[in-house]
Amino acid sequence: RAVWCAHSEGWTTLHTNCRQSERPSNQQSCFRVCDWHKELYDWQLGAWNQCVPVSMRSAGVPRPAVCTRGEEGIQTREVGCVHKSDGVPAEDAICEYFEPKPRLEQACLIPCPRDCVVSEFSPWTSCSKSCGMGLQNRLRWVLAPPLFGGSACPNLTEFRTCQPGPCEGNESLHSLRVGPWGLCMTSPIRQAREAREPKPERKAKRDRQARQERQGKRRKNKEKKEVKENKRERVKDRVRVKGRMRDPETRELIKKKRTRNRQNRQG
Repeated sequence: RAVWCAHSEGWTTLHTNCRQSERPSNQQSCFRVCDWHKELYDWQLGAWNQCVPVSMRSAGVPRPAVCTRGEEGIQTREVGCVHKSDGVPAEDAICEYFEPKPRLEQACLIPCPRDCVVSEFSPWTSCSKSCGMGLQNRLRWVLAPPLFGGSACPNLTEFRTCQPGPCEGNESLHSLRVGPWGLCMTSPIRQAREAREPKPERKAKRDRQARQERQGKRRKNKEKKEVKENKRERVKDRVRVKGRMRDPETRELIKKKRTRNRQNRQG
């Protein structure tokens, strides 16, 4: 754009007559849509919001008294032009250059409210007491839960008092209840007895137990050793028997071979 200095009466004058510090810029950056921008920008569509009745948006539209097929409504959503690579918002004019802006509203139908439906009550239970004042209850079940703002379900349980007959003597208000058994623990009496034992006796008992454990280990080691020795003796016997079974010529050959092997190892 052009920038010049003008007199208050409208005629042009020298630019030195105006303050240069207040001189506006004659250039600014601008953006022009090119065909290759189609690959960089696109419309971003938001999710449709909840369906709102038309009567709530328009003051003059009455709301139907009786709902038969549903109530007409309108849904809205957010639509904006963004950069594809990072989702940064851009001017809508860029995307509108390639494609019209998608619609922001659409018609919708709000279903009629459905109230909760429950079954009939079950028969009354028997009285909780055989005499005096007790309680009875009965139940009913939900057949269809409430939908689309329908009325909530009523109470599903009812109670009433009952009195089969007078009790003989004073009526008891308390009764014994039995819970489950707990974990099996060491008897407190045994723990107390062990705690009362003198220290020398407890030390002697521990030493005796340790001595018995050591003796058991030694016994096991001795038995293992005897088993190994028996195996070794059986192997030697088999070797001696095989040696006796060979003829003198074979024994002589074996002896010479062992001598040669011994000499080779020394070499």
